[in-house]
Amino acid sequence: MPLVQTRGAASAQGFGEFAQAAAPVYIEDVFSAYLWSGNSTNRSIVNNINLSGKGGLVWIKDRNAGLNHTLFDTARGATNYLFSDTTSAQGSASNTLTAFNSTGFDLGTNSSYVNGSGYTYVGWTFREQPKFFDIVTYTGNGANRTIAHNLGSVPGCIIIKRTDAIEDWNVYHRS
Repeated sequence: MPLVQTRGAASAQGFGEFAQAAAPVYIEDVFSAYLWSGNSTNRSIVNNINLSGKGGLVWIKDRNAGLNHTLFDTARGATNYLFSDTTSAQGSASNTLTAFNSTGFDLGTNSSYVNGSGYTYVGWTFREQPKFFDIVTYTGNGANRTIAHNLGSVPGCIIIKRTDAIEDWNVYHRS
């Protein structure tokens, strides 16, 4: 970690007080757009985004067919997915995204949504990070209320999906 001098009383040796500054976080630490060709075998996608320790979301889309946008997040767990282009409830399949790890995520043998032979895919990975991205789960109660988050700032975009039943997606954007 870099050292930075703080503004404080100088010590008897004249060096001043030193404090460690937090290492900066760059976009490549919290976001990745990664391409791969499906091969229908178990494999790891290494995009150097720490999802197991930090949490986050992986959004996968095939690039050459009309398959669904498939979303997986650490709050609901690997193998649980949502299709962002339908109103469907959450689905689960053991051969889709199988694990979140410290360098990306693991895929199973799924023949279409994430790793089918003959398909090419893009995976957008968002790691949880203050002022960038957060995942919040809650149980609805039918009343207006405030939902807490860990962004440390006012959200610029909010996407809400009921996961246990067919329901529309709700999206807010500050613009």
